[in-house]
Amino acid sequence: MSTAAKRPRARKAAPSPDGLTHEKIVAVALALIAQKGLDAFSLRDVARSLGVYPTALYWYFPNRNALLGEVCTTTMAQAIPARGRLGWQDWLRTLFRQYRKTMRKHPHMAQLVGARLLSNSENNTQLIERILQALEDAGCPDAHIVAAYNAIVAAMCGYPTMEFAPVPTEDTEAWQAAMQARAHEISALRYPAVARHLPALVNRSFILRWQSGHERPLDAGFDAYVAAFIGGLQQQIHGWRTSTG
Repeated sequence: MSTAAKRPRARKAAPSPDGLTHEKIVAVALALIAQKGLDAFSLRDVARSLGVYPTALYWYFPNRNALLGEVCTTTMAQAIPARGRLGWQDWLRTLFRQYRKTMRKHPHMAQLVGARLLSNSENNTQLIERILQALEDAGCPDAHIVAAYNAIVAAMCGYPTMEFAPVPTEDTEAWQAAMQARAHEISALRYPAVARHLPALVNRSFILRWQSGHERPLDAGFDAYVAAFIGGLQQQIHGWRTSTG
């Protein structure tokens, strides 16, 4: 009988007597992702760190994807601001900032959370609810609320996903040296605008950098990004209301 066929029965076994809990598994998984990255992450490493056999984890999570999904949910819970008395613009600003802060705190998580953001979990449903409430407060017409919602989710994920993207792990120093050399070899004749602004751009801008945002955060660009998006969304909602009014 194959290993895959045996796993469902393993999940029905009694919980581990070694103090194993759902929360402890998620915490260890998050720490291992921060240490090793997503590609090297495995249930076997989680079990080894907890001092249990891998089959003990199947009581809580049937496979690697299920555990990663729960890691996403746990991480995202830290990013969802309360509604309180914030106006919709301030609530969105807070959402974007808290999401970025959470991604900065948890290396390697930005791309994973973005990919799994719409998984069917309580915390993610709460996020959807609050975004839709913010759009209702903004007066977004129902006919355009899905488009506006999708724009918000993409905007929330987009900047931090790029800013905190990990650098290559293979020959990192050589790669960084090559990126620096390539930046300084840009031809001023062919690319005069790039050459003029190059001293300000190098290692402080997308494309022309060799360090992740964890080492060199791109704060000013993020503030401009949030302001531009919320201002643009406000104008877009006004235009929708005007055209349907």
